[in-house]
Amino acid sequence: MNAHRDELATKGDLDLVRKDLAQVKQELAGKIDKIALQVIENREQMAIKDEVDKRFDAVDKRFDVVNERFDAVDKRFDAVDKRFDVVNERFDELLRGQDEMIGIFTRVDDERVATTAWIRRVEGSVETNKSEIKKIKTKLAMDA
Repeated sequence: MNAHRDELATKGDLDLVRKDLAQVKQELAGKIDKIALQVIENREQMAIKDEVDKRFDAVDKRFDVVNERFDAVDKRFDAVDKRFDVVNERFDELLRGQDEMIGIFTRVDDERVATTAWIRRVEGSVETNKSEIKKIKTKLAMDA
């Protein structure tokens, strides 16, 4: 602070102080207006934020419903998947049975081919034996 003055203040000094006070008052009024605008803007933003929060909560509730439905569908798919496992096991059993049948049919077919060849050989031998028997009979009939 300035040193203590014993002199009386003059009208010019008072005018300067009034001018300074008016300037400070004007600066403070500007700052108050600016702060008031910020408060209003903040209130508007808070109102918007509250509205957004309400909408978000509504969407969140809808998401919870969708999530519950998804969980129910997922459980149903698990049940269907288990049923398909049973069907797959039975289908595998069926295929194994068919593979066994094909193996049996292959052996039967091989045996049929072998049996047919054996029958042809036996029939050939029978025919040969018949012709030989005829020859023998002819010779015996001649010789007798």
